[in-house]
Amino acid sequence: MGRARNPYGFVMALLLATLLNVAGERRFDSHALAQGRPAIGDPAPTPVMRDLRGGDRSLKELSGRAGLVVLFWARWSERSIDELRRLDAAARTLAAHGMAIAAVNVDRQSLGDDETSRLLHHVDQLAVRVPVLVDRGLKLFHAYGVVTIPSTAIIDGNGRLAYFLFGYSHEQREELFDAINRLAGITRPPPVKPLAVEPAALRRLQLGRLQLAQGHAASARSSFETAIKADETFPDPIVELAALALDSGDAAAARELLDRAAALQARHVGVRRERARLAALETRVAEAETTLDELTASEADATAAAYLGYLLHAAGDRTRAATAFDRAKTISGLDPRAYGGADSSSAAALRAMTAYRREVAAGRR
Repeated sequence: MGRARNPYGFVMALLLATLLNVAGERRFDSHALAQGRPAIGDPAPTPVMRDLRGGDRSLKELSGRAGLVVLFWARWSERSIDELRRLDAAARTLAAHGMAIAAVNVDRQSLGDDETSRLLHHVDQLAVRVPVLVDRGLKLFHAYGVVTIPSTAIIDGNGRLAYFLFGYSHEQREELFDAINRLAGITRPPPVKPLAVEPAALRRLQLGRLQLAQGHAASARSSFETAIKADETFPDPIVELAALALDSGDAAAARELLDRAAALQARHVGVRRERARLAALETRVAEAETTLDELTASEADATAAAYLGYLLHAAGDRTRAATAFDRAKTISGLDPRAYGGADSSSAAALRAMTAYRREVAAGRR
């Protein structure tokens, strides 16, 4: 007798394969798994929706001149919250190029008053500033054929679907932002290539950072100067000297050193971060926040995130400050809240920046 056949085997295998693909948040063909979703180039659904305070918001009216990014997200999806935070951090820059963002919550098919209140509290805790809308009856969810959370639609300035992404893996997130930037006409700078550094310069840099964390600023300065002599094309010790100048309030010396480092590597994270601190020192706080917002969204730099947190805390924005502090702690393992800035003054924020930067620098390689 032959082996008994399982009449459900094929169906179950097909279902399992589909579920595995969804769990892996892969990008799917629109006509295979998302029947009914408009094809790329077709008019995109942009209905009137309800915001978290009961008002009506039209997606069409929310769109910028270049287009609109619509994120389908849920509180139970960590990846969608990650994407929401990154889009929110980029919102100001994108708005300057005509791109708007709307976050459509799809927690469940319908939300009662209590659930809406809890969602509003959650959004307030996340401290996002982009419009958050509720998809009543999941109508928009189905109109776009969403099969996994998060999913993201990009609508161009003419109201047509320009791009659609299922999921938000590490590979996909850069693909998504490339698509947004193309529509907005933003040219992303090429990634900074690692420099070939003289070993003696690198050793002196690391020694100087350790001396700085131990409170020996004069010895650290000498080590950084020696590192520069060992390799004049290496911007890192120049940035460290600029940071020391800012620690002592010498804005003129810091500006000169940062310009010198930028001439070697214009997109150097330390240059951009310390220029933001210089702006804060000179009371150009809004400019400093914008730069640090962008750095925190795009770079794994704990010091930039901490700087942002200290400025926001001093401005009274405790919720967003906590988010920035948590980001810094995740990157470095060091909680910025342990290094001062608690009395909410600008002077305290600048002192805390110095203390945290020195501690983080000591562990940097």
